[in-house]
Amino acid sequence: MAQPRFLQAECAFRPGAHTVRVTLTRSTLRVEVEAHGTADLWRGEFDATFIEDLTRKTGNFKQFGIFCSMLESALTQSSDSVSLELLTYTDLETLHSRKVGAVTRPPPSTHSPLNSKRYLILVYSVEFDRIHYPLPLPYAGRPDLVALVRELQEQLAQLRAQRLEETQHLRDALWQAVEEKRAAEARHQREYRQMAAELTQAKASEKRLQLRVKNLTAELASCKRGRQKSASPASRPQERRSASLESHRSSRGHLSSKSPSPAGSRPPRFDPTAFVRARQCRQKEAELRK
Repeated sequence: MAQPRFLQAECAFRPGAHTVRVTLTRSTLRVEVEAHGTADLWRGEFDATFIEDLTRKTGNFKQFGIFCSMLESALTQSSDSVSLELLTYTDLETLHSRKVGAVTRPPPSTHSPLNSKRYLILVYSVEFDRIHYPLPLPYAGRPDLVALVRELQEQLAQLRAQRLEETQHLRDALWQAVEEKRAAEARHQREYRQMAAELTQAKASEKRLQLRVKNLTAELASCKRGRQKSASPASRPQERRSASLESHRSSRGHLSSKSPSPAGSRPPRFDPTAFVRARQCRQKEAELRK
């Protein structure tokens, strides 16, 4: 029991409903009993020596820690071997007289301090006997109603402030969540518009490229046809000159190797138009490959 332990239980004693509060430390036991109907208080504080002497007098000794564990079990009703009773001094004397077989003493006067006391009895039931451990609780009066109302008002104010703080915290969290959601939606809309614009640009670029390829293909085909037309007239005269020269050589025999070359052996004349067209065709072919 290094740290104090606080226990509270509602108990239905013979005089009526009561609240029992217990505070346990390493060497001290504090007990408080409050009557529900009258708000009367009885309070007592006991050290380890008192408790062990009390148990020794009953003939069933218990160490302080064991006694506190039994009291806790009685409060929590976790064991059938222990229970609690609340008796007056007269009730306690009657119980004692019955146990020892003595004559019952007359009750104390109304103004006697013994009459105002209460005794919290820890009852330990063994196989053939019941041991009663009485804890005397002097009368502590009734709580001050003004102080009690003030205390309740302070507790209510604290609860309201705590509730207001929790509510404000929840509102801030909700507002932050809403703002984050709005920011995310705005970001998604910007990203969507950007992607849509990029897609439109890509489609337009694709159309331009398709049109460019179509135009280049048509121009290339036109260049090829023009190059074929420009090459055909130049090749036919050369073929005719070659055939005429061959026939001339056949009729006159072999010519001397030292004789000058005839005028018909000159190369074909340079055609600048065909050259330009051929170069354009090569450029368009290169663009199409790219």
